[in-house]
Amino acid sequence: MSDGAFSRISHLAVVAGNYPSPARPLHGTFVREFAHAVARQGVRCTVIQPIAIHHAWSEEGHDFRSGEEAGGGQTVEVFRPRFLSLSAREAFARLGPLSPSRFTLGRFRAAVERVLREQDLRPDALYGHFLYLAGAGAVLAGGRLDIPAFPCVGEGELWTVRQFGRDHARRTLAAATGFLANSSALRRTLVQDLGIPPENIGVFPNGTNLAAFRPQDRMAARARFGLPKDRFLVAAAGNFLWKKGIVRVGQAIAGLAGVSGVFAGAGPVPPDSSNVALCRRVPHDEMPALLSACDVFVLPTLIEGSCNALVEAMACGLPIVSSVGEFNDDVLDEEMSIRVDPLDVAAIRAAIVRLRDDAALRDRMAAAALRRSASFDADERARRMLAFMAARIGERT
Repeated sequence: MSDGAFSRISHLAVVAGNYPSPARPLHGTFVREFAHAVARQGVRCTVIQPIAIHHAWSEEGHDFRSGEEAGGGQTVEVFRPRFLSLSAREAFARLGPLSPSRFTLGRFRAAVERVLREQDLRPDALYGHFLYLAGAGAVLAGGRLDIPAFPCVGEGELWTVRQFGRDHARRTLAAATGFLANSSALRRTLVQDLGIPPENIGVFPNGTNLAAFRPQDRMAARARFGLPKDRFLVAAAGNFLWKKGIVRVGQAIAGLAGVSGVFAGAGPVPPDSSNVALCRRVPHDEMPALLSACDVFVLPTLIEGSCNALVEAMACGLPIVSSVGEFNDDVLDEEMSIRVDPLDVAAIRAAIVRLRDDAALRDRMAAAALRRSASFDADERARRMLAFMAARIGERT
């Protein structure tokens, strides 16, 4: 790297429990986005994704070793070692040292170490995405192998910590060289709930590959997906869970004249509306075209770390309707978004109607969304995260 900003890191190992594979192509696409962005900076990037044995037995497509093109002539090598999992559940936390969750974490950590030793890998740092299992696994493996470790917290409400308890998290994660938080809200939570010194935490909202996520011709995109050309299309994307709010988007558009919903995802709480133009899983590489086909993006989510779906929609030039809440403050502003109570279906509906009926407002917000998306470039985010990690390593030595 010519500027030497992160010269202490020439090889980063990304530890992840959630990463795309042929078996699960849509899982952890945001982690792959980061790994590929790291590789595009000229830093060697190795992904270690331990796979529970029972998943490896029941699902095809978890090859032990594979390679991925990251762009710019760079590649990422992925290893998927097997490990025995007894699951990790919130109810187990009260069992303390007898918790099956702790056994699972130990086997996960051992799988990471096994790859590093058997493949003769000596990365300059370990990055673990989500505090558990990957963040804690990276810290534990790093401690045993004398490699700096950096957990990244992107889970709203620290839900992965509840599977182990705060006391376990405080003890285990205290050895981390530094922390990467996806939002200012999560940084505050790390300080208040886990006692992490604020100077040890860098804040890096999620980014996206702006070379891929950009506006495309709307009518051509509609034709590609068989979407109506004469409707106001409301997009929403993510897991169909109550907290994500996609079901409330369906309720908000029900019966609206000239409006149809475009829902990319799947899950137990799907949108229930008569005016749905598309409702299914969509490969991540098709999302730029699908978003470009739509007029507005709506996601009344209850909690996020940092929402990739919002950044991707902004990069495709869509006005945003989303939630009030500190978790969205780093990403959204009033020029390109209308923020509402995520449980208030009437407010969601009113925001959609306002954008449907005011083309000038819609155009202004679309242009503002596109401008703001430039602040969430995945490559620039990777450069800043690498520089933060390098600085923390320098302070430790």
